[in-house]
Amino acid sequence: MMKNIEIYKEQATKAGKQNVEIMVFPEYGIYGTMKISREGIASYLEYIPDPEENWNACQHPDKYEDTDIQRHISCLAKDTSMYLVVNFGDRQPCDIGEDPNCPKDGHYQFNTNVVYNPKGDLIAKYHKIQLYNEKHFDIPPVTKLVTFETPFGKFAVFTCFDILFKTPAVDVLKLDGVGNVVFPTAWMDALPLLAGIQFHSAFAASAKVNLLAANINLPKYRFHGSGIYSPTGYKEFQYSESHGGKLLIADLPVVKTNAFTTKFQRPDIKIERSSASPGQFKSEVRHDPFMFVPIQNNKGNVSVCDGKLCCFLSYERVGSDSEYFAFGAFDGLHKSRVQPYYLKVCTLLKCKTANRTSCGDRNVKESLTNFTSIKLKGTFETRYVFPEVLLADDGLLKLSSGDFWTYADGTLESKNGFEHPVLSVSLLSRDYERDNGDVIDERDQGNKTNDGNCIYSNLFLITVVAIATFCIE
Repeated sequence: MMKNIEIYKEQATKAGKQNVEIMVFPEYGIYGTMKISREGIASYLEYIPDPEENWNACQHPDKYEDTDIQRHISCLAKDTSMYLVVNFGDRQPCDIGEDPNCPKDGHYQFNTNVVYNPKGDLIAKYHKIQLYNEKHFDIPPVTKLVTFETPFGKFAVFTCFDILFKTPAVDVLKLDGVGNVVFPTAWMDALPLLAGIQFHSAFAASAKVNLLAANINLPKYRFHGSGIYSPTGYKEFQYSESHGGKLLIADLPVVKTNAFTTKFQRPDIKIERSSASPGQFKSEVRHDPFMFVPIQNNKGNVSVCDGKLCCFLSYERVGSDSEYFAFGAFDGLHKSRVQPYYLKVCTLLKCKTANRTSCGDRNVKESLTNFTSIKLKGTFETRYVFPEVLLADDGLLKLSSGDFWTYADGTLESKNGFEHPVLSVSLLSRDYERDNGDVIDERDQGNKTNDGNCIYSNLFLITVVAIATFCIE
């Protein structure tokens, strides 16, 4: 762990010299693990006190036993005069005789984000709620939404798989005055819809928040993609196929609220089912049966429906005639390997080959086709629609600047095209009201899929750090 702490110190010192005000480190960044037993990770954890106790570990290191890591982080925040957000493990004792939820070994183990202010005080502690196959950690017996205040805005705190669920991601944003999110993550890309930079930027655009997403970097296992995202697009992001971390720094506007707190007015979008385009076919996207129509011309309008959802696309394109694109819709239950959840999706995507069953293949990262205009909309009945634009540049994933496209009134539109060829353009909606919360038996892996989230390796993890400097307006 000290090897990673030294990396944290090096990067934080570098950031502090550039007047950075808040810095976020990745999930699992300190101990760099992985798939490990409950007993195996226990020695890496520390007792983390309630922030209400106003503890400064740098000034009072002996108040609690075995808190060396917290002391180092506290002193680092103090020495660099920054807010630091760090993912670590919290070990909390419990009484088996009095607490029916207490694990048999007599203590809880929580995947935890801690926040320190520029004086080194512990000001916030968040226990991850939506664990992703993390048997070494416990689900918190009490759900607690966590925020913290700074001179440049109020921040929500959650972690990785949390972002896909109403609790905590939506619930915490409905608290008064939250306009920013700090988001440590260990995110495994799940193309074509849930690459890290793709969905995290879409969440910021939909909620109209600043989102600081710090991801680990292990491209061999599809862990990559950190970013600093604003309501109007990315400010900085990193996506690389090479190992090694990168410090991201950006100026962000102060945001004092978010879109999820405003009154929702459903966009007046009507797409007749009878207008669905000919040549429909089915293909699986992350094991979900999408209904597709082929994109056959260089210009046109197409529509497709699935379940209660209908999608419409108007487009113009130039590029390779050999590349095959399709426009698809999905309304149904995504069978996650950990917890199923409901999606509604409209997506234009590049297929791997002209074989229609390749539409939805997760290994598509190259494209030569430029769309010079796009208008995409669907009959969504919720405000929780996340607009995604994913581009390709020589085999690397890219995002499009907010200068090239807009999302408003339920419509994603680009009037003059994007900076790079298109991999996919999507509206992905979470249908929270239909979530049933059933946990799928992990022994039955036949129809299960990775969700772009949090599968760990037993290798040492080199971290990617996301940080931001705020401009107070």
